[in-house]
Amino acid sequence: MALSDPAARRYADAVFGIAHDTASHDRWLSDLEDIAALFSEPTVNGFLVSTRVAQAEKEQVLDNALPDVQRAAANFAKLLVRKRRANLAPQIIEAFRERLNSVRGIAEATVTTAVPLSDDARSAVEEAVRRFTNAETVSLSETVDGQIIGGAVVKIGDRIIDGSVRTRLSTMRRSLAQG
Repeated sequence: MALSDPAARRYADAVFGIAHDTASHDRWLSDLEDIAALFSEPTVNGFLVSTRVAQAEKEQVLDNALPDVQRAAANFAKLLVRKRRANLAPQIIEAFRERLNSVRGIAEATVTTAVPLSDDARSAVEEAVRRFTNAETVSLSETVDGQIIGGAVVKIGDRIIDGSVRTRLSTMRRSLAQG
């Protein structure tokens, strides 16, 4: 997980506890995605954080904008607005998803390479991530960035394993400059 507000992790943990107790992880995940999408709309966000708008009016807008979320999730959205924490919604869902994946034995990783991965290379990266995380399943996202020259950068949660040629050359350059 990227650096986040500790409050986001606490909110995610609380919601995860509710989801776990009610065996509704997937429903909560969907509801949190809807809430985060709504809160990330600039116009809506501006309205929800405005001190000139009454809380009752904000809650009415939330009820209208989130008709398909369960009542507990709607109340959670209202709580975030009331506590002026709507900006944490993306971090909350990220922490919730990370926690859910951990329980389900899934490791999410992003690999960045200079060229698209071959099937064999993809399998090798997935196996390395599986060993590194002890996860049963690996969900791998791939990005291509020609600036890394070669090798790969793998991001697993908040951990980064940088095996790029660019980084190795930078390290060598610093080492030569100091020596």
